[in-house]
Amino acid sequence: SALDARAERPAPTRLDTIPEIFYAAEWITAAEERAAIRAARAGADWVTVRGRRLRRLGGPAGEPGFAPEPLPRWAAELCAAAGRTDAMRDRPNHVLVNEYESDGSILAHTDGPAYDDRTCTLSCGADAVVVFRRRLRPADVGVVDAAPVAKVLLRRRSLLIFSGAAYAAHTHEIGAGAAVVGPQCANLDLAAARAGDVVSRDGARYSFTLRRA
Repeated sequence: SALDARAERPAPTRLDTIPEIFYAAEWITAAEERAAIRAARAGADWVTVRGRRLRRLGGPAGEPGFAPEPLPRWAAELCAAAGRTDAMRDRPNHVLVNEYESDGSILAHTDGPAYDDRTCTLSCGADAVVVFRRRLRPADVGVVDAAPVAKVLLRRRSLLIFSGAAYAAHTHEIGAGAAVVGPQCANLDLAAARAGDVVSRDGARYSFTLRRA
Protein backbone atom coordinates (compact mmCIF):
# COMPACT_ATOMS: atom_id res chain seq x y z
CA SER A 1 0.00 0.00 0.00
CA ALA A 2 1.40 3.42 -1.01
CA LEU A 3 -0.85 5.57 1.15
CA ASP A 4 -4.05 5.73 3.17
CA ALA A 5 -6.70 7.08 0.81
CA ARG A 6 -8.88 8.06 3.78
CA ALA A 7 -6.26 10.25 5.49
CA GLU A 8 -6.94 13.97 5.79
CA ARG A 9 -4.79 15.98 3.39
CA PRO A 10 -4.12 19.68 2.77
CA ALA A 11 -6.78 21.42 0.72
CA PRO A 12 -5.48 22.89 -2.56
CA THR A 13 -5.33 26.68 -2.80
CA ARG A 14 -6.49 28.49 -5.93
CA LEU A 15 -3.55 30.41 -7.42
CA ASP A 16 -3.81 34.04 -8.48
CA THR A 17 -3.08 33.38 -12.13
CA ILE A 18 -4.98 32.00 -15.11
CA PRO A 19 -8.24 30.47 -13.84
CA GLU A 20 -8.53 27.01 -12.39
CA ILE A 21 -5.01 26.26 -11.13
CA PHE A 22 -4.75 24.92 -7.56
CA TYR A 23 -1.75 23.88 -5.46
CA ALA A 24 -1.31 21.93 -2.21
CA ALA A 25 2.10 21.63 -0.56
CA GLU A 26 3.08 18.47 1.34
CA TRP A 27 0.01 16.64 0.09
CA ILE A 28 1.64 13.31 0.98
CA THR A 29 4.21 12.40 3.62
CA ALA A 30 7.84 11.51 2.98
CA ALA A 31 7.06 7.86 3.75
CA GLU A 32 4.16 7.89 1.26
CA GLU A 33 6.43 9.50 -1.33
CA ARG A 34 8.98 6.70 -0.96
CA ALA A 35 6.24 4.06 -1.18
CA ALA A 36 4.71 5.59 -4.32
CA ILE A 37 8.08 5.78 -6.07
CA ARG A 38 8.93 2.23 -5.04
CA ALA A 39 5.59 0.92 -6.35
CA ALA A 40 5.93 2.78 -9.63
CA ARG A 41 9.51 1.65 -10.22
CA ALA A 42 8.54 -1.99 -9.70
CA GLY A 43 6.48 -2.09 -12.90
CA ALA A 44 7.81 -3.87 -15.98
CA ASP A 45 5.83 -1.80 -18.51
CA TRP A 46 7.99 1.33 -18.68
CA VAL A 47 8.30 2.98 -22.10
CA THR A 48 11.14 5.35 -22.99
CA VAL A 49 10.20 8.53 -24.84
CA ARG A 50 12.01 11.80 -25.44
CA GLY A 51 13.29 13.22 -22.17
CA ARG A 52 11.61 10.70 -19.83
CA ARG A 53 10.26 7.22 -19.17
CA LEU A 54 6.57 6.59 -18.61
CA ARG A 55 4.01 4.05 -17.45
CA ARG A 56 0.36 4.24 -18.49
CA LEU A 57 -2.05 2.64 -16.02
CA GLY A 58 -5.78 2.27 -16.58
CA GLY A 59 -5.77 1.44 -20.26
CA PRO A 60 -5.00 3.15 -23.60
CA ALA A 61 -7.15 6.26 -23.14
CA GLY A 62 -8.11 7.90 -26.43
CA GLU A 63 -7.81 4.78 -28.55
CA PRO A 64 -10.88 3.34 -30.34
CA GLY A 65 -12.90 1.02 -28.15
CA PHE A 66 -11.21 2.18 -24.96
CA ALA A 67 -12.59 0.78 -21.72
CA PRO A 68 -10.97 1.61 -18.36
CA GLU A 69 -8.74 -1.18 -17.01
CA PRO A 70 -8.30 -2.01 -13.31
CA LEU A 71 -5.53 -0.07 -11.60
CA PRO A 72 -2.87 -1.59 -9.34
CA ARG A 73 -3.84 -1.14 -5.70
CA TRP A 74 -1.32 1.64 -5.04
CA ALA A 75 -2.48 3.61 -8.10
CA ALA A 76 -6.13 3.17 -7.14
CA GLU A 77 -5.29 4.52 -3.68
CA LEU A 78 -3.69 7.62 -5.22
CA CYS A 79 -6.82 8.19 -7.32
CA ALA A 80 -9.08 7.70 -4.31
CA ALA A 81 -7.06 10.19 -2.25
CA ALA A 82 -7.17 12.73 -5.08
CA GLY A 83 -10.90 12.15 -5.42
CA ARG A 84 -11.38 13.00 -1.75
CA THR A 85 -9.27 16.14 -2.04
CA ASP A 86 -10.90 17.27 -5.28
CA ALA A 87 -14.53 16.27 -4.89
CA MET A 88 -15.71 18.58 -7.69
CA ARG A 89 -15.34 15.84 -10.31
CA ASP A 90 -15.60 12.07 -10.59
CA ARG A 91 -12.66 10.20 -9.11
CA PRO A 92 -9.69 9.76 -11.47
CA ASN A 93 -9.37 6.31 -13.02
CA HIS A 94 -6.21 6.69 -15.09
CA VAL A 95 -2.60 7.23 -13.98
CA LEU A 96 0.34 8.30 -16.11
CA VAL A 97 3.68 7.95 -14.33
CA ASN A 98 6.60 9.96 -15.71
CA GLU A 99 10.20 9.45 -14.60
CA TYR A 100 12.52 12.37 -15.36
CA GLU A 101 16.26 12.28 -14.79
CA SER A 102 17.88 15.56 -13.76
CA ASP A 103 18.10 16.67 -17.41
CA GLY A 104 14.69 15.26 -18.38
CA SER A 105 11.93 17.43 -19.80
CA ILE A 106 8.55 17.45 -21.49
CA LEU A 107 7.66 19.80 -24.33
CA ALA A 108 4.68 22.15 -24.35
CA HIS A 109 1.48 20.16 -24.75
CA THR A 110 -2.16 19.85 -23.71
CA ASP A 111 -3.64 16.75 -22.12
CA GLY A 112 -6.22 16.47 -24.88
CA PRO A 113 -9.84 15.32 -25.26
CA ALA A 114 -9.33 11.72 -24.12
CA TYR A 115 -9.83 12.81 -20.50
CA ASP A 116 -12.18 14.87 -18.40
CA ASP A 117 -10.76 18.40 -18.45
CA ARG A 118 -9.21 18.24 -15.00
CA THR A 119 -5.70 17.02 -14.19
CA CYS A 120 -4.19 16.21 -10.78
CA THR A 121 -0.41 15.87 -10.71
CA LEU A 122 1.53 14.55 -7.72
CA SER A 123 5.25 15.42 -7.78
CA CYS A 124 7.78 13.13 -6.09
CA GLY A 125 11.54 12.76 -5.83
CA ALA A 126 12.62 16.27 -6.88
CA ASP A 127 11.27 19.77 -7.47
CA ALA A 128 10.50 21.29 -10.88
CA VAL A 129 8.85 24.33 -12.45
CA VAL A 130 5.88 23.92 -14.79
CA VAL A 131 5.25 26.67 -17.34
CA PHE A 132 1.84 27.48 -18.78
CA ARG A 133 1.56 29.28 -22.14
CA ARG A 134 -1.41 30.42 -24.17
CA ARG A 135 -2.38 27.76 -26.68
CA LEU A 136 -1.75 29.01 -30.20
CA ARG A 137 -4.05 28.62 -33.16
CA PRO A 138 -2.64 26.23 -35.78
CA ALA A 139 -1.96 29.16 -38.13
CA ASP A 140 0.14 30.88 -35.44
CA VAL A 141 2.42 27.93 -34.62
CA GLY A 142 5.97 28.81 -35.65
CA VAL A 143 4.93 32.41 -36.32
CA VAL A 144 3.87 33.77 -32.92
CA ASP A 145 5.92 33.34 -29.76
CA ALA A 146 3.72 32.00 -26.96
CA ALA A 147 5.13 33.81 -23.93
CA PRO A 148 4.71 32.23 -20.48
CA VAL A 149 1.55 33.37 -18.71
CA ALA A 150 2.05 31.41 -15.47
CA LYS A 151 4.76 29.40 -13.72
CA VAL A 152 4.21 27.08 -10.77
CA LEU A 153 6.94 25.62 -8.57
CA LEU A 154 6.17 21.95 -8.04
CA ARG A 155 7.73 20.94 -4.75
CA ARG A 156 8.16 17.23 -4.14
CA ARG A 157 5.10 15.76 -2.38
CA SER A 158 2.87 18.57 -3.71
CA LEU A 159 -0.37 18.23 -5.66
CA LEU A 160 -1.17 20.46 -8.66
CA ILE A 161 -4.72 20.58 -10.04
CA PHE A 162 -5.73 22.43 -13.18
CA SER A 163 -8.85 22.50 -15.33
CA GLY A 164 -11.01 24.77 -17.47
CA ALA A 165 -9.00 27.41 -19.33
CA ALA A 166 -5.73 26.16 -17.86
CA TYR A 167 -6.47 22.72 -19.32
CA ALA A 168 -7.99 23.58 -22.70
CA ALA A 169 -6.68 27.04 -23.64
CA HIS A 170 -3.08 26.72 -22.43
CA THR A 171 -0.16 24.35 -22.88
CA HIS A 172 2.14 23.26 -20.09
CA GLU A 173 5.76 22.11 -20.07
CA ILE A 174 8.76 21.33 -17.87
CA GLY A 175 12.22 22.31 -19.04
CA ALA A 176 15.43 20.33 -18.71
CA GLY A 177 17.87 20.85 -15.86
CA ALA A 178 17.87 23.60 -13.26
CA ALA A 179 15.42 26.51 -13.30
CA VAL A 180 15.46 29.91 -11.60
CA VAL A 181 12.30 30.88 -9.75
CA GLY A 182 11.17 34.28 -10.98
CA PRO A 183 8.59 36.80 -9.78
CA GLN A 184 6.11 35.30 -12.26
CA CYS A 185 5.92 32.16 -10.11
CA ALA A 186 2.32 31.98 -8.91
CA ASN A 187 2.91 30.04 -5.67
CA LEU A 188 6.02 31.54 -4.09
CA ASP A 189 4.54 31.66 -0.58
CA LEU A 190 2.80 28.28 -0.78
CA ALA A 191 6.01 26.63 -2.00
CA ALA A 192 8.17 28.46 0.59
CA ALA A 193 10.26 30.02 -2.18
CA ARG A 194 11.66 33.40 -3.13
CA ALA A 195 12.35 34.97 -6.51
CA GLY A 196 15.90 34.04 -7.48
CA ASP A 197 15.87 30.60 -5.87
CA VAL A 198 17.39 27.89 -8.04
CA VAL A 199 15.48 24.65 -8.53
CA SER A 200 18.36 22.25 -9.00
CA ARG A 201 16.47 19.09 -10.06
CA ASP A 202 18.80 16.85 -8.04
CA GLY A 203 18.03 13.19 -8.73
CA ALA A 204 15.11 11.62 -10.53
CA ARG A 205 11.66 13.22 -10.43
CA TYR A 206 8.45 11.21 -10.65
CA SER A 207 5.13 12.74 -11.60
CA PHE A 208 1.86 10.89 -11.14
CA THR A 209 -0.78 12.39 -13.43
CA LEU A 210 -4.27 11.40 -12.34
CA ARG A 211 -7.21 11.94 -14.71
CA ARG A 212 -10.67 10.65 -15.52
CA ALA A 213 -10.74 8.84 -18.86
